Amino acid sequence: MPGPATPLDQTKRPSQTCKAIPPSAPLESRRYQPTAEPRTIVEELLPRAPSVQTQSAPEEANIPLVRLNLPVAGLETKQMASKSLGGPQKIGFNRRIADFLQRSMATSSSWQWQTLQNGERVTRIALHSPGAAALRLGLRIGGLPPRSELRFFSGQLDPGRGYRVGASDVLQAIERNRNSGVKGGDRPDVYWSPTLEGDSAILEVRVDAQADLSKVDLEVYSVSHLVLNPKTSSGLLPNAAASCNLDVNCYSTTSNKGDDISASVAKIVFTTTEGTAICTGTLLGDRAGSNIPFFLTARHCITTAAEASSLETIWFYESSGCNAGAQSANTQTRSGGATLLETHGNNDMTLLRLNEQPPSGAVYAGWHGDAQGERYTAIHHPQGDWKKISFGANQGLFSCSQTSTNQIDCVPNANGTYFRLLINQGFTEQGSSGSGIFKENSYLVGTLTAGAGFCNDAFGIYGRFQVGYDNGIKKWVENTKIGFLENPQPASNQSGITILSGWACIPGVNSGAPEINQVLIEIDGNRTMLASYGTTREDTQSVCGDTNNGFGLLFNMSRLGAGVHALRVLADGYEIGRANFTVATLGVDYLRDVTASYVIPNFPAANQTIELQWQAHLQNFVIAARSASTSQPSMPITADRQAAPALQRLPADPNQRAASVQADATLRGFLENPQPASHLSGITLFSGWACQAGAPINRVTIEIDGVSFQAGHGTERPDTLAVCGGSNNGWGLLFNTNRLGDGSHTVRALVDGAELGRANFTVTTLGTDYLRGASGTYQLLDFPKGGDSVVITWQEHLQNFMIKEVNIR
Repeated sequence: MPGPATPLDQTKRPSQTCKAIPPSAPLESRRYQPTAEPRTIVEELLPRAPSVQTQSAPEEANIPLVRLNLPVAGLETKQMASKSLGGPQKIGFNRRIADFLQRSMATSSSWQWQTLQNGERVTRIALHSPGAAALRLGLRIGGLPPRSELRFFSGQLDPGRGYRVGASDVLQAIERNRNSGVKGGDRPDVYWSPTLEGDSAILEVRVDAQADLSKVDLEVYSVSHLVLNPKTSSGLLPNAAASCNLDVNCYSTTSNKGDDISASVAKIVFTTTEGTAICTGTLLGDRAGSNIPFFLTARHCITTAAEASSLETIWFYESSGCNAGAQSANTQTRSGGATLLETHGNNDMTLLRLNEQPPSGAVYAGWHGDAQGERYTAIHHPQGDWKKISFGANQGLFSCSQTSTNQIDCVPNANGTYFRLLINQGFTEQGSSGSGIFKENSYLVGTLTAGAGFCNDAFGIYGRFQVGYDNGIKKWVENTKIGFLENPQPASNQSGITILSGWACIPGVNSGAPEINQVLIEIDGNRTMLASYGTTREDTQSVCGDTNNGFGLLFNMSRLGAGVHALRVLADGYEIGRANFTVATLGVDYLRDVTASYVIPNFPAANQTIELQWQAHLQNFVIAARSASTSQPSMPITADRQAAPALQRLPADPNQRAASVQADATLRGFLENPQPASHLSGITLFSGWACQAGAPINRVTIEIDGVSFQAGHGTERPDTLAVCGGSNNGWGLLFNTNRLGDGSHTVRALVDGAELGRANFTVTTLGTDYLRGASGTYQLLDFPKGGDSVVITWQEHLQNFMIKEVNIR
């Protein structure tokens, strides 16, 4: 933890801050007691680890092994020690592989594979960092086939402890980091392994027999060299903390309800771009009692999504009894990481959602406001030691500012965002940072930021929970509607028929059915439309607790007219997003009888080209072809308006024709996008409408190449009123077609199991599921007719181009 904090100067002028409002009603703690232990993302393997000398099975004897042997760490260890004062308890430093070895050795493009009898392909990489007590491998994740997994083994002990994690969980973690924008961190594409004891580790990559090996894009980017193993009591731990720290098991920590509040506290291990550190955090309850594993710690411990995704939580890391010399047999570790929800500097507080459930017996802490004079109990892991306890009284509110990297200065302030605790029993140290402080062994009132003093005569500075509650934690713990408007994005360009889309949910309300009744999209304050809601969005699982949270509305932007427009999204009347955007039109609401194709040079990278083709049913261009290239799109071309190249129109294809989709005779409706023999690229909406006389529609399923996805149903479609007798008949599924891969695909739309329509379509990708960092602006000549022109610009969030300007004679 930062400290020691600068001594208080009573003569300094208090800073002005907004007064925090206490939570509407306190929430009591609650014990977590599932009927069965939930799934863990990172699964511990019981069989012995593969040994470099002796293979565990004859067929694995020839599995290729790449050895990455690093030199002895010297200066790095000294540099870490020099930075150890203040901040989280640092226990390791990172060593980038390319600083010591040829980078090609650590990248998957150079690895050799062995095919096992079951068709599975396997390769191994052994890494050695001399003198480490434990290691964490940092893997850059560029791509992994869905049916593959990573395995990690300690290379020192035989048998060593092993772990495995599926590709889908790894990819979801990386995608969450990337989608966090500036909060993602400097290396959102790096996945950190569980902590592996010893100074050697083995990475094993297993790819299913049917998977495409060319989709494997991995690099052993870095290793975190730990000077102690945070999971065991060997070496410096336990007994690392000052002798005046008090064993938590020597004192009562039971609430009036019988819950042991100390079971809400866990030691946390996380890795930043610099190294690995230890802090403390608290499992936090919500009003609905949903069992969503909200987890609270300090911002100076975890600030970015990448740091959160590296999180390991160590539960019940304590003595087996009062002042006992043995560790509790119930100690358990979870290595599935966490999702960053909120992080705020004004009270040094970060709210996470653990990606895995805690072990049975953990307690969800309640929460409450704080008051001067109240006595509190602090539970924490000083120096990463077994769980300790401290006692003290609230001395009043303070405002704090950072004076150096690891120190803060605090002054009294009646509206302060921190309170000071006078500790008269026990102590706090590095490693205690982020720990909760409790009222009546039930209610969390703050998290530890800093401290100073001596044993049994110290003080701690705690970020106030009620300030964090006002900062944004309220919407999570009170189960308020949350969501995100993904398109349009603020200040974006829009044209043609596009998708107004995003997601919305109520955290903790997971009944198996969509928890929001209605998502309305309001444009320019005078046009309100009903969006379909309930589309599967696996990327919202970690935030919402379920996946049926997507909403979408296919809309013709040309109907708005050229210029700037404003949009709001309301979930059951609660605003979850807004954006201003600019529309360019082609002078008509729907351009008919036009075909056009253009070649875009040097996109998405130098020496690559793509072909854009006009699709009338989307009123926009899509990517119809790209040049073959073995290089990855790592050199995006940026072009501004003044430098926009003028591109000539390609000759028309005489075989190109429009086609319509015919609905099944038993239903009324259409599959409108995609149309037969059409091209799709980027993020699009599979959409249409459906109704059936005298019976409601329960489910619309979109089947793509035999894989089913649930679509949202109920979008307002006034054009279906005469046919259906009502207008809420639209349906849609937001989908990233890049996930399908290049080539021809088939889609079917099913209404309550009956086929409504089908179409074959062709997808062209840019060689990746989601192209990042590219930009480009181009002028297309002679469109929509000779002498006219349009300017298109790349929109990353749609993975496609949009018309930005129109010049019609």
